[in-house]
Amino acid sequence: MDAGIAALLGAAVGSLATIGAAMVSGRATARSQFHQSRRQHRRDAYVNYLGALHDRDIAMDAVLHALQPETPDLRDVDEKVRRFVVLARDVHRAVEVVSLEGPPPIVEAADGVAHASGEH
Repeated sequence: MDAGIAALLGAAVGSLATIGAAMVSGRATARSQFHQSRRQHRRDAYVNYLGALHDRDIAMDAVLHALQPETPDLRDVDEKVRRFVVLARDVHRAVEVVSLEGPPPIVEAADGVAHASGEH
């Protein structure tokens, strides 16, 4: 085999190896970015859900506080109940996103919280 052909074959093999390594590296990077994006979507869904729960619970505390006087101001109670209902709907919307983004154990936990909240 002539030295020129050997050099050409060596260059071809080296090029193919470089292309293969670049493809493997590119796929690994894409996979890593996909998983990072997925984690971020889940994190955002969980933060939104927990924030909605917190706001709803604060609104319920306000309703209970408005009902404490012997003769509660019914307009104030009505306003606070309306606020609670709006925030309860926000919780239900947030649970829907958690259901789409989260793994089954998290979805089950969120459903359990919603069920327990509905009983009281």
